Amino acid sequence: MAESNEFHLSFSRIAIYDNCPMRYKFIYVDKLSTMPRGYFSFGSTIHKVLEIFYHPDKNFIKQKRPPLEYLMELLDEHWISEGYKGGEEERARKEAIDLLKKIYRENIFGFSPAYEVEKNFSFNLDKFKVIGRIDRIDKVGDVYKIIDYKTNRVLPKFFREIDLLQPIIYYIAGKEALHLPKIETVSLLFVRYNKEISFDLNDRLVEKGKEKIIRTGEQILANNFEPKVGKNCSTCEFRDICPAFKKTEQDEISLKAHS
Repeated sequence: MAESNEFHLSFSRIAIYDNCPMRYKFIYVDKLSTMPRGYFSFGSTIHKVLEIFYHPDKNFIKQKRPPLEYLMELLDEHWISEGYKGGEEERARKEAIDLLKKIYRENIFGFSPAYEVEKNFSFNLDKFKVIGRIDRIDKVGDVYKIIDYKTNRVLPKFFREIDLLQPIIYYIAGKEALHLPKIETVSLLFVRYNKEISFDLNDRLVEKGKEKIIRTGEQILANNFEPKVGKNCSTCEFRDICPAFKKTEQDEISLKAHS
């Protein structure tokens, strides 16, 4: 495998492989460029603003700045323009302003700086190295809360197995890489809704997560890149070079011709 000398796993890599092994190959083995998308830029911008706003040393209290004004300045400074088309960027910028104002109104009175932000981690599982970055770690007394920001437009009604893997990886990292003595919760914070969803990560779920990580790593090392053709193909930047997608198109054309 072309990437074996630097091979590692992360939640995003496992999620891409889970969604379509062929797309994983295009990105990480063939090293093809991915397409910039406005919603990725939007999410990265909000993540960066919140990183600094909650930073233990760069927050508005330490900087002695009015919090709402500080949020708007951070938005201007860290706005990412890539991936927007037509008038999308202007609408997205207004949406970001409204979102940060909402975050300010709903959180400012209970505001506490984070214990750490954008904390990198790395741990070994079986023969695989797993890396990642935690958006925010809060500390209350002697317990820790791990928080990951989500900018999804839709609040999930349920979580798939692959969705649960991210908090599981963060929990393992908190214990084994960051050596946090007592983790109270691992949460996904859906910032558009100010909704924090915490996960009860019992030993069974953690073991299932570890098995998923190892199984995915083994499949990648075995060069198992069987494509998954489905609804996600319509937005995939590699569909024009994907043999499975082309075959599906040809089959549909043939079926219509004979109907």
